[in-house]
Amino acid sequence: MSDEGQKPGSSGVLFAVGSALWIAVIAALYFTWSSESNPGAGQSVGEPIPVEELTSTDPDSEPGDENDTGKPSTMEIELTWPESGVAEFAFTDQTGQTISNNDLRGQPWVASFVFTKCAGPCPRVTESVQDLFKRYRENDVHFVTFTVDPARDTPRVLADYASFYEADPEKWFFLTGERDKLYRLINVSFLMPVLEAENPKPGAEIIHTTNICLVDPTGRVVGKYNSLDAVAMVKLRRDLDQMLKSLPLREEPSTKAGGS
Repeated sequence: MSDEGQKPGSSGVLFAVGSALWIAVIAALYFTWSSESNPGAGQSVGEPIPVEELTSTDPDSEPGDENDTGKPSTMEIELTWPESGVAEFAFTDQTGQTISNNDLRGQPWVASFVFTKCAGPCPRVTESVQDLFKRYRENDVHFVTFTVDPARDTPRVLADYASFYEADPEKWFFLTGERDKLYRLINVSFLMPVLEAENPKPGAEIIHTTNICLVDPTGRVVGKYNSLDAVAMVKLRRDLDQMLKSLPLREEPSTKAGGS
């Protein structure tokens, strides 16, 4: 009689468990189908491909380990930029002037990568650079924003964009040029991803990074920082402050007539 009284309850539990498992299987199959049919699913418009990051599970954890969440952990690869520094370049800025890497030597500079028609994170990236620009307006720092969409971002277009962010053309350069040269510089010298998207929606034509890079006075990249992360931006300011402290003091121009 005791066994008979337990059968209805056991059946109910088994039915509930079985139903939950089937729902999980159906959801997993749908997610897999959705991901394969739409590779961009789960990414916001214009979100960069984090090629400098990999996902992996903890090799020391065992199935059922209380520390094993079953989710892949993020493993960031340490980047090593070329010792020779940023490769030579000469691009056109928002005023129509040519800016080369040699024009930037002797002072630290901050590099960012956006495009003006971006419907994703580009405005936030540029706002982060704008905040840095305002903080270091009086310091020996340059800011260089490379467009990743040179076909559309002409000097005139970049001039309007720069004006919106109140950029001083003597300190903050928005550069455009040949696509292949720009992409090669970004990929090889900065080790940052940039590529044209397949079948993109308007405003998501280019896949690129939201990282910005700090370049030292010799022209070598020394760090990358996620411009959308407040903690990373604090670290950038600290690194830049330290770099500025190491610069030789500039001699003040003589105020006496004839320089004597």
